Amino acid sequence: MMKNPMVTTIFFLSSILLLSGCGGSTSTTSVVVEIGNAAQKNAELDNARFETRYSMDSEAEPFDQSSEGVFVKTAESDYDWYQKTSFEGANTTEIAQIGGKQYQKISVPGQAETQWVEVSSTGFALQELLRSLFESEVVEAEIAESQVEDKGSSKEYKLTMSDAYADRIKARNVKEFQQNIDELKQNNEEALVIEEMETRLQEIEETNFQDVTITYEINEEDFLTAVHYESTVVPPDGESNTLITSFSLTEYNLSDTEDLLPQIAE
Repeated sequence: MMKNPMVTTIFFLSSILLLSGCGGSTSTTSVVVEIGNAAQKNAELDNARFETRYSMDSEAEPFDQSSEGVFVKTAESDYDWYQKTSFEGANTTEIAQIGGKQYQKISVPGQAETQWVEVSSTGFALQELLRSLFESEVVEAEIAESQVEDKGSSKEYKLTMSDAYADRIKARNVKEFQQNIDELKQNNEEALVIEEMETRLQEIEETNFQDVTITYEINEEDFLTAVHYESTVVPPDGESNTLITSFSLTEYNLSDTEDLLPQIAE
């Protein structure tokens, strides 16, 4: 089923990035296990508020995008969710997936308020949108260095990744992006859209990532509450930039969920 192009772009940015320990007693093996267990434990959450941020330090084309959202579990591994994304303080895009249907609303400053519109994509799972909070992709052999800091109510794990990690994630994203293009072709999407996606794929293939660090935060209840990626992006033109991507849970297991999701009239 075709995925919404806006969501696909957001997902790609979040997926592209996705240590001997301080104190002497925390091994790299135990760090990987603790992070993996915390990510799996997030599947136990009944609901949560979350935030994401993507920013690129580029003189030619700076980029800053933030979002806030919520999710509510409806069944095992199934969720209703909502996300509002702001693009550098200008346009906002709201996406909701409720009752197996996906909706979108785009607001432009100075224009009349728009209504929710059902879109063709209904297969974009919360676990894809927030993959880093539900699935650990850390492989011990790809960790160059690790640091663990006890902050009282939480632990912070800062991992410096090897080039092998960046290469593996890039290869995965190239494959997934190609699959998305194939789906667009199967759904007879407009040629202009496909051509734009193929141009983007070529950019992905020619872009490299260096000096990747990932910081995880696990709270005292053993939930993975934040993941922060930082890396140096080397695009085809050779001008390096800093890319920062973060995902965090701000509240969870709220007792009152009545007003968490938007009310969308059929």
